[in-house]
Amino acid sequence: MIHAYFEQQGDLLVGCSVRGHASNRSGKQQESILCAAVSSAMQLTANTLTEILHAEVELMAHPSERDSQNHLAFRLKQPDAVQSDLLRGLLLHFTILREDFNGGIAVEVRTVTE
Repeated sequence: MIHAYFEQQGDLLVGCSVRGHASNRSGKQQESILCAAVSSAMQLTANTLTEILHAEVELMAHPSERDSQNHLAFRLKQPDAVQSDLLRGLLLHFTILREDFNGGIAVEVRTVTE
């Protein structure tokens, strides 16, 4: 299963972390589609933040040594409302994917402090 965690500070979303792989519930093709959709959405969001909005972003991408599952994450260094709205769009996208792929992705918003 894919796990997506969004970080919220006050009214702003400030980060997203995704790890894992889609389960085999819907078959191999559905699993590949979900993994590709999540990876592409993360890349699009990170690229829009850094290259279009010129936001300062801490990017992390590394495989887990324990189970070889990917981990993609980013956090805004100086979040503003526009950047947060972009993350809200990503949150909405992942929520819809959860519905479309029978729960193959878990989505959670966590409150964090600075």
